[in-house]
Amino acid sequence: MKQFICLLACLLLVTAAAGCTQESDGISDLMQQESAADAQETREIPEGAIADASGDFVYEGKLMQVGDEENGYIQVPLGYVAFQEEDVEGLLQYSDVSGQNVVTLDHNSGIDYTSAANSMMAYMQQNEELSDVQGGIVTCGGYNAYQIYGRYADGFIIVVWLIEDPAHQENSYYLAIEFDQEHQYLVACSSTFETVDDHNAAGT
Repeated sequence: MKQFICLLACLLLVTAAAGCTQESDGISDLMQQESAADAQETREIPEGAIADASGDFVYEGKLMQVGDEENGYIQVPLGYVAFQEEDVEGLLQYSDVSGQNVVTLDHNSGIDYTSAANSMMAYMQQNEELSDVQGGIVTCGGYNAYQIYGRYADGFIIVVWLIEDPAHQENSYYLAIEFDQEHQYLVACSSTFETVDDHNAAGT
């Protein structure tokens, strides 16, 4: 498991000068290069296909909803388990049984999604463990977001979304998915992200 996530809490306390405004064609290009908790909620979702905002990544298996009243909610493949990366606190994480394909949720108080994205982009560009770092403006679960992604030397991909909190624009949500080539369909789960307010309003 990568040590990237470990620095998140302190990283987002600093607003970096580097921007995240580059438009990109999406992480499917990166994938083509490769091949050429106590308050946590868990609820099974009826089987059906979901796709990310780009439509490039689709998951058709069974899902379950996970999340909590601080970090938001998302659907992940049925059978994923609560996961805590070593030496990490305060993040809500779920993984498959390998512990390698991981979905992480977090909430940033007092840091809007643009500032959070600027800091994350600067960090990822400077991180020697990552290559092919790119970013762009997207939607995630229907919310305004910045997407940043890169590749680790072992072939794993990390995709990060810094997501606007529409009800509290001084805050933001963080979603990260780390996966190998065989699990790229996990990106589709990003389309199911819900803020706490919207989750509660929908009664789901």
